[in-house]
Amino acid sequence: MTGNNRQFQPKRINETNKNDLSPLILSPSRSRRNDQWIEEELLAEDDPLASNPPRPPTSSIRWNTTTTGRRGTGSRDVSIETTRQQIPVSPRRTADLYTPTTGPVQARYRRNTMFQPTPPSLPAQIAEQKKVHWLLYVGVGMIAALALWVSASTLLAWGTEKYNDIIYGNPRIYQTDYVVGHNHDSLAHPSHFIALNLHGQVIIVELPAGDPTKSIDYIGPALIAAGDEKIPITLTFSNVNKDRNVDMIVHIQDKEVHFCNNGTKFTACS
Repeated sequence: MTGNNRQFQPKRINETNKNDLSPLILSPSRSRRNDQWIEEELLAEDDPLASNPPRPPTSSIRWNTTTTGRRGTGSRDVSIETTRQQIPVSPRRTADLYTPTTGPVQARYRRNTMFQPTPPSLPAQIAEQKKVHWLLYVGVGMIAALALWVSASTLLAWGTEKYNDIIYGNPRIYQTDYVVGHNHDSLAHPSHFIALNLHGQVIIVELPAGDPTKSIDYIGPALIAAGDEKIPITLTFSNVNKDRNVDMIVHIQDKEVHFCNNGTKFTACS
């Protein structure tokens, strides 16, 4: 038979049947997806390098997220759903991981998922700083008034002392003339009076009719308070006891000391 006359030809192993499916060729995009999927799987596992920081304790807050990845297997894609547990950890240092299939892989920083409160806006801070309690203004006003009063008092005391130094000298001396009826004094020859504050001791010297040979000394009160040695002593004359003679009145600031006239000299009024 003609069919039997055909010579048997062995099938070559290296030749590819034209009717068979084309050989499996992976696209570069799928290869890159495989590399990315392997990289994510390696990052999800424990860090093989001892230099990286350890994972946080199991008491940290965890949550579950469902991710869907596509992995190329042969000529078709298989959908794989994996559930991974992600832990909020601090960013890892950049390290080079090596895998036999993908080579060196650079570790990525994880995104910080910890909640951080946003600071208030600048206009709100300025508005809070402008709100000042009214008692602050009252306190500042009182302090300013007290400082002004102290300054004014000090300045007034200093000015008064300088005025007394010019008018009464130091020690304080006051002089006046008046007709009191002693030693036949008159308007032409009145009696001369000297009031002296000698280190706090009040002394009045009378020169009847201006005659120093007949001078009379009167001792007044002693001033013992601090600063009293700078008080000026002044004299006035008036009929205090309502008799015919003129009496002498010694003025020590707001105080008065009366000396009554007996016709020849002054004595303490009873």
